[in-house]
Amino acid sequence: MFITANIGVALGFFLAAGWLTGQLSHIVGPRRRGWLILCNFIQSCLVFAAGAIQHVYGTDLTGPRTLVVIGLLAFAAGSQVVQSRSLQMTEISTAMATAAWVDLMIDPNLFVLKNRPRTRRVAFLASLVLGSLLGAYIYKTAGSAVALFVSAGGKLLVTAMYLFNGEDKKVPSSETV
Repeated sequence: MFITANIGVALGFFLAAGWLTGQLSHIVGPRRRGWLILCNFIQSCLVFAAGAIQHVYGTDLTGPRTLVVIGLLAFAAGSQVVQSRSLQMTEISTAMATAAWVDLMIDPNLFVLKNRPRTRRVAFLASLVLGSLLGAYIYKTAGSAVALFVSAGGKLLVTAMYLFNGEDKKVPSSETV
């Protein structure tokens, strides 16, 4: 069902988050641990807030609360896409899974035993499929709010995992003329 207001809010908040996260990343440093933790934590809070609204008020196809929930989720998603791009792992794109499927299928080293990009893509796509099935099951059995809470919990887990990542390796810069 296409509801113009919902689509407009989703696209607008997605792009606003992409712009804000991207521009702030240029200032702060897109791969700094503190920035990654803060971005992921804020994204988690936005998803928790969307889940809380749906838990308290239920779900509707239209209306102000629906637009708020869509805006919160779209903002979290836009920020996540920018953040994932800054990690420079082209094998894992949170924006569009079809690119990862195509990259996997056309990989000339698809059947080579040691192939890190292929292994990352397979792990990403397997996680995406399993997560989608689990999310659909939770949605069907427990409702949208619970599915959002589980999603936010997963985002918080990723946030905590950033605490244990090593520092970004410094690459010596070559002098330019």
